[in-house]
Amino acid sequence: MKVGLISDVHGNLIALEVVLDHLNHCDEIYCAGDVVGYYPFPNEVIELFKENDIKSVMGNHDYAVVTGDFFGFNVYAREAGEWTRKHLKEENLDWLMNLPLSIETEWFNIYHGMPADDLRALEEYIFPEDPRIEYSLEELEKNVVVGHTHIQFVKWHKGLFFANPGSVGQPRDGDPRSAFAIYDTEKNEIELRRVEYNIQEVYEAVIEAGLPEFLGERLFRGY
Repeated sequence: MKVGLISDVHGNLIALEVVLDHLNHCDEIYCAGDVVGYYPFPNEVIELFKENDIKSVMGNHDYAVVTGDFFGFNVYAREAGEWTRKHLKEENLDWLMNLPLSIETEWFNIYHGMPADDLRALEEYIFPEDPRIEYSLEELEKNVVVGHTHIQFVKWHKGLFFANPGSVGQPRDGDPRSAFAIYDTEKNEIELRRVEYNIQEVYEAVIEAGLPEFLGERLFRGY
């Protein structure tokens, strides 16, 4: 079967819709967290998750919106998070509140930041050269999927992969196209993909919502 893998949508509905069009042949879709934050479509994004039965772990932005605790966030993330918390429908806040720290499937474990059973699962960053990648794969003896860094990569070690599908809503690897991945469970193969979307439309929505212009501008640079 084919499994779609996404992460860090951050309320960017325009990007998510395009990505989902490219995942419509997948049997299941999983998200490595940060469903909301930064961009002004949190309700629409959550409702699209529900409609498509997308299973997600909780990200640090999701957690901050749920708790109202934005400690450690930069000024742009804080302002967008507070805006999101103010505008979320109650049923969608409840949905966000019930996201787990991890999801275990027969093929892979999924976390936002790193493999852990506490808040490190949504707070720690794992970049492509991190030595914890090999350690985690050997300890878990299972494929691992994370998000959080907004940097798309896959690392193989002893027949197992540690992958970040990249960010749907705010790529930070110099490529402005939305990032995602597709996993073939029968072949144990993962394919990293990118797709263009209408960034200008998101930029204009950011301005209209009164969010920091920088959040729209950075999408054009992919950083």
